[in-house]
Amino acid sequence: MREKHLKIVKILGFIFLGIFFIFMIFPIYWAFNTSFKTMAEVNRIPPTFLPKNFTTIAYEAIFHNRMATRSLLNSIIISVTTTFLSVFLGSLAGYAFARWPRHAGGENLSFWILSIRMFPPVSIILPIFFIFNFFGLLDTYFSLIITYLVFNLPLAVWLMMMFFGDVPVELEEASYVDGYSPIKTFFKVTLPLVKPGLVSVIILCWIFAWNEFLFANVLVGSKVKTFPIIIPTFAHGSMDLWNEVMAFTLIVIIPPIVLFIILRRYMIRGLSLGVVKG
Repeated sequence: MREKHLKIVKILGFIFLGIFFIFMIFPIYWAFNTSFKTMAEVNRIPPTFLPKNFTTIAYEAIFHNRMATRSLLNSIIISVTTTFLSVFLGSLAGYAFARWPRHAGGENLSFWILSIRMFPPVSIILPIFFIFNFFGLLDTYFSLIITYLVFNLPLAVWLMMMFFGDVPVELEEASYVDGYSPIKTFFKVTLPLVKPGLVSVIILCWIFAWNEFLFANVLVGSKVKTFPIIIPTFAHGSMDLWNEVMAFTLIVIIPPIVLFIILRRYMIRGLSLGVVKG
């Protein structure tokens, strides 16, 4: 009787996972399907689940759209820069809080850093706008890089602090005996041990900077547009170019997917800390 119940539970579990998979994969399929349709077919009722007139006109329009391609380049520059700074500074600060908490400022300072991440972005967007406007930094890479750094850095500091805290201190003490300096020990011994956690932080910081819309929409104008604020521009008057929207959407999800595929084995280990317990 118990085996029968277990079998029923397994079947129900598989049915639930199947429904969940369809629910998650259908938007991607529909985007892919729509990106190869003409506008006439996109607006057809009832909709077609496969393009009757297969065409790449939407992709051609995207690659001939200088504003769209430039926004992709801007997003890459901003995301890579802010992710590097967040991970680099977050690793140094996290290591200091993990090894010398009193000298680094104690729990109050570390909690204050985390509290920055708790603020709703919309609550501080006007002060940030006025600050950058006063210094003439609106519509620049610097404005978005610094803003994203403000929100990514607390996350990086706290995650790296936890990862470093699980590395046995004895390994570092052994490196000191071998003549390593604290800085050399950090880069040669400790940092490689938390590589899975480091990769997790990289991906989380990248995703925030890559997909962020609110600050990008307020702090930039015509020079440094990122792709999230380009997508709404595909609405022309009363007509929405849904085939181009879907084509552009599929293009912009490629970098995060490639990044995750390259770093996936470290990401999976990093979610479970991936280091030796002390």
